[in-house]
Amino acid sequence: MTVFALTKNANLYQKAAEMLDLYFGCRRTIEIDFSNPKPAFVGAYYGVYDLSVSHSGNLAAIAVSDKKIGCDLELLKGRDRAAVINRFTERERAAIKSERDFVENWTAKEAYIKLNALALATHLKRLEYFDGRIYLDGQDTDCPVVHLPFNGGMACVCGDVDIKIVNI
Repeated sequence: MTVFALTKNANLYQKAAEMLDLYFGCRRTIEIDFSNPKPAFVGAYYGVYDLSVSHSGNLAAIAVSDKKIGCDLELLKGRDRAAVINRFTERERAAIKSERDFVENWTAKEAYIKLNALALATHLKRLEYFDGRIYLDGQDTDCPVVHLPFNGGMACVCGDVDIKIVNI
């Protein structure tokens, strides 16, 4: 199960520790390692529970899971995204009709990159999001993708479909 929260962009790692405690019953001192590209719980929880965070403006998304996960969050800002869209595949460009379509595509790719602790600069061009699926170098990744739209934006979780949305 993945526990997901939209929250204010403050004290994110304290909130992630609270989520691990509240929803997975982990009552020991919870520490987070920031030395790798993807933050991770350490000690007894390393490799048992996964963590992903994202922020946009004053809003943040936190996902804590007993599976490997990645999450991303983007606000709809009314920006022209043409320069970025030109770097997408032909199928993606044809499917993107609105800013919401763009944000859905972008959050899926970012969440996948975070899931796998990859670098955006080296992997963005290698990824394609089309028809609800993520492809890496043309091959279907078979990675679950769940979009969580909200008023003013879109969040995405990759790696699990069993998602409990909570307030924290």
